[in-house]
Amino acid sequence: MEFKNKDIEQQYLEKVEYIKKLIDAPVDKSKFLWDMTVENYAEKIAQVDRVLSDKIFNDKADDDKKKTDDENKDFDIRSELKNFLSRCASPEFQIALVGTIKAGKSTLINALLNYELASTRVTPETAALTKFKHADENSVTISFYTEKDWDELWKSATSTTNSVFIKDYKKLNADVEKNKWLNHAEEFKICPDLAELKIEIEKWTSSTSPSHYFVKEVVVGLKDFDLPEGVVLIDTPGLNDVVEFRSNITRDYMERANAVLACVKADKLEGPVLTTLYRIFENVFKNPEKVYVIATQLDTLNNPKKDWARQEVEWTKYLEEDQCYKSSEVVKNNLIPVSAYLYSMLEDYRNNKIQDDDDKKFELESTLLKLRIRPSQFNEHFEELEEFTNIKFLYGKLQSEIVSKYKTALIDDIRKSYEKCQEDVKKVLGDQRKNQQNIINDSQLDVEDIRRKREEKLAELQGVQNDKRELSEFVRQLQAATEKRIEDVIKAIKS
Repeated sequence: MEFKNKDIEQQYLEKVEYIKKLIDAPVDKSKFLWDMTVENYAEKIAQVDRVLSDKIFNDKADDDKKKTDDENKDFDIRSELKNFLSRCASPEFQIALVGTIKAGKSTLINALLNYELASTRVTPETAALTKFKHADENSVTISFYTEKDWDELWKSATSTTNSVFIKDYKKLNADVEKNKWLNHAEEFKICPDLAELKIEIEKWTSSTSPSHYFVKEVVVGLKDFDLPEGVVLIDTPGLNDVVEFRSNITRDYMERANAVLACVKADKLEGPVLTTLYRIFENVFKNPEKVYVIATQLDTLNNPKKDWARQEVEWTKYLEEDQCYKSSEVVKNNLIPVSAYLYSMLEDYRNNKIQDDDDKKFELESTLLKLRIRPSQFNEHFEELEEFTNIKFLYGKLQSEIVSKYKTALIDDIRKSYEKCQEDVKKVLGDQRKNQQNIINDSQLDVEDIRRKREEKLAELQGVQNDKRELSEFVRQLQAATEKRIEDVIKAIKS
């Protein structure tokens, strides 16, 4: 590039050299050593982020100056780059459990974890997004809504005719705690035993707790988590939550998750339930095979084995349609009936946690009768009952079809994000370059060129003003002609 002004040329060369040094400076790659491909992606994005974050791109003559559109784009791209680097440093392979309220998501998570940690009360639970993952110690990490998040949530809650949220909010006197938790820093608590861990989880996730309204996300760390580090089970708010804002959080996770367990009660598949399923597939339209439809609460059917055999035929008719799997073979593989509650009761019995006077003892015996097994025959049919619950089968399927490929899937996901970052960076830098080129060109104009450009702009402005006057006159004449025509019609009608 040639410059007429040597001072400007020198400044330009100095900035180019400064940017080269920024790019070539070493990057701390210690967070990304888990994979060489990811390490390479992260290093390049970290270099770009360092350049875009530097003062050379962010100097302002006035700190209070309103950001231009281009500056806002730069801010967005820097946020995108930081999110990418965060994902590379702490990769998560997400298995999201979704469904309507009380579809049995939390009960299924408890069965898969072999711990009764997620709350399963009669009232709708899991008001906050809850993640379960491996950790060095049993712990809970809680993040909270910002005021902006809360404004959106409250607007969503009050814009609906359903007043359940507002009634419960007032009943729990939650407004008293609002200022305490909004914009609050993350809280982290180590729990020495599972009993305390469960209490801590319930405190932040249960809809009966006033503080849950202001919790954005709860991460539960488990020492004995029988899935690889980086694999995360996610218990989501119900898709039919009375607050659309919270349902939207679940929809966002459906799209991003590596696998989705869509929990639907096994008793029927029609009307609103079918609509919910269609919405789930709509959110993952590019990859329907990552959805596993889990028919939950199988033990609640009157005659579970016979009733489900009939239900399965009907469900397949819907699920093989274009809105879902588009294939009966995929339906056969991805439709899985389970009885998580029965599995948990069997585990309690195995561990001598059920006493003769427990409610669970009566519930267990009631389920046995539905399965045409007398209580006196319980022990001899124990393995058969465990197999009927399908929990171990589902767990094995998750391991073989999903978890075993988690690292490959993670890297592929990061690659796609890297390519998007590349495209967005090119666009932002292209806009920057164009603006800088215009500034350089303008700086090299002499006085006559500047005066000529000013006169051209003034002429353009004058032309626009003339066009505006002509348009206004045309509208005035059209209005007058229309009014006269209306008068003529009225006179004709009266005569």
